[in-house]
Amino acid sequence: MRKSGISLVQAAKFLQVEQSTLYMALQKGQIPTRRRNGRTVVSEGALLDYQARKRPLF
Repeated sequence: MRKSGISLVQAAKFLQVEQSTLYMALQKGQIPTRRRNGRTVVSEGALLDYQARKRPLF
């Protein structure tokens, strides 16, 4: 069975950013989150979408 999301620590590692950078993006609403079993998680699709939007266009 596939996970419905990954932890914020794992998300920061996936994006190769500091946790504080991830938290700022979450506060700005740039990455949607959801609650699962009392924990905040992010879908891999949301991370890939964020990563594509932040990629330099040159």
